[in-house]
Amino acid sequence: MKAILPFAIAAVFSSTSVNAQAPIVAGYFADWQYNNEANPYTVNDIPADKLTHVIYAFLSMCGPHQGASEAVQKQIAAACKDKAPFSAVIVDQVSALEKDFGPTKAKVDYKGHFAQLKDLKADKPELKILPSFGGWTMSEPFHAMAKDKAAIEHFSQTAVELIAQYDFFDGIDLDWEYPGGGGLTTSPWNPETKLSDEQKAAEKEAYTHLVKTLRSELDSLEKKTGRDYELSTAVGVGSKAESIDWAAVAPYLTNMFAMTYDYLGGWGTQTGHLTNLHATDNGWWGMGTDVFVNKMIELGIPANKLVVGAAFYGRGWEGTKGFDGKVLPKELSSAKGASFGTSDTEPGFFMYWDLKRNYTEAQGYIAGYDDKAEAPYLWNAEKQVFISYDDSRSVKAKADWVKQNKLAGLFVWDLSGDENNELMNVMASELK
Repeated sequence: MKAILPFAIAAVFSSTSVNAQAPIVAGYFADWQYNNEANPYTVNDIPADKLTHVIYAFLSMCGPHQGASEAVQKQIAAACKDKAPFSAVIVDQVSALEKDFGPTKAKVDYKGHFAQLKDLKADKPELKILPSFGGWTMSEPFHAMAKDKAAIEHFSQTAVELIAQYDFFDGIDLDWEYPGGGGLTTSPWNPETKLSDEQKAAEKEAYTHLVKTLRSELDSLEKKTGRDYELSTAVGVGSKAESIDWAAVAPYLTNMFAMTYDYLGGWGTQTGHLTNLHATDNGWWGMGTDVFVNKMIELGIPANKLVVGAAFYGRGWEGTKGFDGKVLPKELSSAKGASFGTSDTEPGFFMYWDLKRNYTEAQGYIAGYDDKAEAPYLWNAEKQVFISYDDSRSVKAKADWVKQNKLAGLFVWDLSGDENNELMNVMASELK
């Protein structure tokens, strides 16, 4: 294991005091949304003046991606040609480096989103820009990497080399979904892919080594450049958060982004709120952001480094039973997840801009709000469709709760969902 330099801990703890003074307002930028014909989104659309952090989703590493789409597998194969296993790579090189999104001021030998980010950093030097490694689709290689300390150290070295090459980046965000399993290729409900207790313990230890190694590599880069670099991580809710040794890793992390959304979705018939702030007696399994965040703090995540998540999208169901459009009955259920949505590839998923445009009273949808849960919903009585999402009121409630509990701030998945910055304006006005 590589030694952690003494000034590493001091540097990380100095970021804690910054968080206490200036709340985090962060947004994940999905690099594929430029290709959305109905609502194309590029770096130039980012409301940088309202944000403290932009997190670029997603980069990955050379390794197994069998659970990913054929398109992603081809991108990985191209990016990893002549590279060693577990090297950090830019997956969608067309989006990041090749596509011409218009003229840029930066004199660089690449185009794409990265050239736009170079300009953005020059215009807003205080804005922190981080590449995020992994995500739901591309976390598979983390499990393979975790089996070998040398692989962890190689990934860490190459990831830091990558952000040194593209110097508009201010650190690294880890989005391994998830250490200990529960992700795309490690379902706990699938006996063929679920991890054993021994594997879970090994991944907990590997994650600690990964964080410490990355922090050490970033510290070395700091000595060369004279800049400060952040190291953050996404945090799964519930049992997923228990699979990390927070006492061991928290001192080395700048921020922890709690994925406090996707509590329910069309993958099951259980129907209710996607990202409710408060757990209520009527909800499934007592789920709520307050419960999950309190659990994270009990596990050892410092409150002033914990960033709460909001959703600029919704999830919906059809054939919803026993709902009058006003009061959610206990443990509401539906025939199935909605068979339609914003994207043909993911039924039951609705971007916020799509809900605003196409799921209005004119289309038979009535907006409701669960005051106890602080959660909005749409209801179509004729079609028996229930859709849960975040709106301006629920985002404000989250921001108020973050301030009351002295948490680090709010972040959103993902920026492209918010047409005209309606929700981002609320986040910024309440926190920034």
